[in-house]
Amino acid sequence: MASPVLIEVIGDVTDPFEVHASAVRSLNESHRQATDALSGMGLSGITIDPTIAPVPMLLHPQGPVSFDGGVLRQLNTLSGGPQSRRAAESFGGRSTVIAAFVEEGRLPELRARPGIIVWPNSELRLFNESATAGRVDCGPFRPAVDLATIRATLGVDPAWNDGFKGRNIVVGIIDEGVNGTTYPVTGGFSRPGSPVAAGSASITSHGSMCAADVLVAAPDAKIYDYPFLGIPNSGGALQMFQAVLDQRRRDGTPHVTNSSYGFVAVPSAAAEPNHEIHDINHPLHRKVREVIAAGVACFFAAGNCGQDCPDGRCDVSGIGPGRSIHASNSLIEVITIAAVNNGRERIGYSSQGPGMFERAKPDLASYSHFFGNFGPGRPGGAATPFDSGTSAATPVAAGVAAMLLSAFPGLTPAGLKNVLVNTAIGGGAWNADFGHGIIDAARAYNFLKSSPPPPTV
Repeated sequence: MASPVLIEVIGDVTDPFEVHASAVRSLNESHRQATDALSGMGLSGITIDPTIAPVPMLLHPQGPVSFDGGVLRQLNTLSGGPQSRRAAESFGGRSTVIAAFVEEGRLPELRARPGIIVWPNSELRLFNESATAGRVDCGPFRPAVDLATIRATLGVDPAWNDGFKGRNIVVGIIDEGVNGTTYPVTGGFSRPGSPVAAGSASITSHGSMCAADVLVAAPDAKIYDYPFLGIPNSGGALQMFQAVLDQRRRDGTPHVTNSSYGFVAVPSAAAEPNHEIHDINHPLHRKVREVIAAGVACFFAAGNCGQDCPDGRCDVSGIGPGRSIHASNSLIEVITIAAVNNGRERIGYSSQGPGMFERAKPDLASYSHFFGNFGPGRPGGAATPFDSGTSAATPVAAGVAAMLLSAFPGLTPAGLKNVLVNTAIGGGAWNADFGHGIIDAARAYNFLKSSPPPPTV
């Protein structure tokens, strides 16, 4: 039996962006790079995964959690244009990650080899409310509301009245794919052999719901589609975050990303010490942190394994306070979103902190259970009754970010997080259910209007 893994080969990579770009363009080049990196290991019992190109890593796999000054300065140059491309020429990668399938009998030998690390390549789950979930707003759920109602509750009018609706801001949807006929998909990731091309997904896809929900607060924003969930594992997500970094180097976009997925169980730390939930140095987490350091605000769903009525897919190991927000969703740099209904009641499946990496997770709560992509008269139809889960709440918050960035383009990811936290309804002391409070677009906009950030240099 073969297990999906990520094999990280330690060693300098010259011009990692161009190396990765060539692997994305050509399946033959991708296979050649992977084979060369693994040469000397003996490929018997190892099958390279052709769907994921080798990914260069800029942070050392066994280094400190914080960035060294050189890497941080380099990442800060990724604002697009010729200057960014020239600066990127000085980048050097620390290692290369190859997705592969390895026969169980070979894993102990590989793990013992110097110069490589074998990481899990674990399955990820969408955080939409499943049909088997139970019903604080639990059962039966309060009625869903229409877009006008959710926008009024969110407080978009002050920014909209001043003409700020997300224009010139790009939000990357890292998901199973977005329908580009209905939603403004203007870019993203496509690759030979990729299961889903950017913009080609069904209107009933989870990614299409996320795109619709970004447009709740930012109807003029553009969408980039990163359809990793055709490859529903950490390696697929790793590839998509590298694609975001590549795009950032080319033209300074995306400005925001949305990730409405994660894990629904907590494996034993003794049995799987370097699982994504337990090891903050997993390549996926390091790549997310690289993207944020490059200037991209990354929103992650808290999850749907809250104590009161968890998603039916949640294992008891991952349900409730202290066990249900983990992996990249609990990194200190990301903005982690819980779910409330339009009446500002916590929805009972919304995962609860503390987080397993950063304790003060979630950061905020945002709105779910409304007619966005799904519901009567909506593009996705009424077979799914409404947009749900922390999956829907998170892109609503990402849309607020896009709206604010269209008005205040100098906002950094840290500055954006700070203003959303400090203007939240009920803000102040953190709590496990709502974080620092419920997102308030009007208060955030008005605060920035009175105290605008300095212009971007």
